[in-house]
Amino acid sequence: MKFRAIAFDIDGTLYPNYRMYLYSLIPALKHPILALNFGRVRKEIRKVRPVENFRHLQARMLADHMGCSAEHAFALAERFLYERWVTSFRGLKPFPGVRAVLDSFKHAGFKLAAMSDFPIQSKLEYLGLSGLWDTAFTAEDTHYLKPHPEPFLRLINELECGPEEILYVGNSYSYDIEGAGAVGIRTAHLTKHPVPGSRADFSFFRYSDLRDFVFSHSGV
Repeated sequence: MKFRAIAFDIDGTLYPNYRMYLYSLIPALKHPILALNFGRVRKEIRKVRPVENFRHLQARMLADHMGCSAEHAFALAERFLYERWVTSFRGLKPFPGVRAVLDSFKHAGFKLAAMSDFPIQSKLEYLGLSGLWDTAFTAEDTHYLKPHPEPFLRLINELECGPEEILYVGNSYSYDIEGAGAVGIRTAHLTKHPVPGSRADFSFFRYSDLRDFVFSHSGV
């Protein structure tokens, strides 16, 4: 089956993971208790079923960890994590070759998508990659984080392709590769060290290799 759409995780996939930690350092140092507990909640919330309102559930869980009201936790998260933290990513640069490869996919007629756990629109702009996407959304919009099926099912729906016609590219084996693979989406794992017995359709570290793989499996 030929690919019709290529979808991407963002953090650690379109740009180096260390950059995310670097840009997160100053906000974390300014608000260490908030940052520490937010990280804990993001791990715990992946296991919660069902979720009706992601941000409010996240705030309640954060409040439990911090010993404050849910309203206060919600306000803190919105102000420091969803507003100020995102702006710290200005000047972000993608991996070498990313823009050229995305342009080649677009020129060849592939649909392009971006789907990540964190809010993404500003990052795409900072990366110089806005305007390329047929769909772009955060997993939070579905009320679940990866590897829950819901974000990937929305991806299938918005791209209007069969799951076997979509290639999802990500750097996290458990969240990206296993999550997408569980709903039948094909996968490419960005890694220097391929997982033994990996279920990914392809593992790579240079974007030129990803381009060659996609074109060789699509008759381009």
